[in-house]
Amino acid sequence: MPWTNLGFGKHKSKTIPQVLFADPDWFFWAMEEDVFKNKGALLSEANDINYKARNIKIPNDEECPLSVDYYIHRPTGKFSHFDIVPTSQPEHVGSSPAFRSHLVNMSIPRQIAPYDKLGCKRLVSSLKVCVFGDKSERMTKSKCEKFFDDPYNFA
Repeated sequence: MPWTNLGFGKHKSKTIPQVLFADPDWFFWAMEEDVFKNKGALLSEANDINYKARNIKIPNDEECPLSVDYYIHRPTGKFSHFDIVPTSQPEHVGSSPAFRSHLVNMSIPRQIAPYDKLGCKRLVSSLKVCVFGDKSERMTKSKCEKFFDDPYNFA
């Protein structure tokens, strides 16, 4: 899919897939504020990405189904990280609040606490480990777009 470059704002000249890996908090804020309204193709792309970013499939092993455990940093009440765990593993019990899902949802940090830039960076790091095997993976424009173009990545 040919992605449209943003023609405005702090992410001018980036595509929406690039923004999701660079600054998911801004993207979800922009969706809440209808920033893409009356922006033609960008609105359609934003709606598509909004769905996909909330419904990322875990690369699963059929012999050992996996789930996502999301952790909240107790002192701040903000998003800490997520881990991919066997579904059969008991849910986390400990000092940090946690919850489980069968999908990766990039909007979780913003749902927990509005304007959580650090939480969003931590989520992207966890996602890069989950999908690419390395939190240091360099997310080029091509790699970001390829990820969001592949229907296999989404429920």
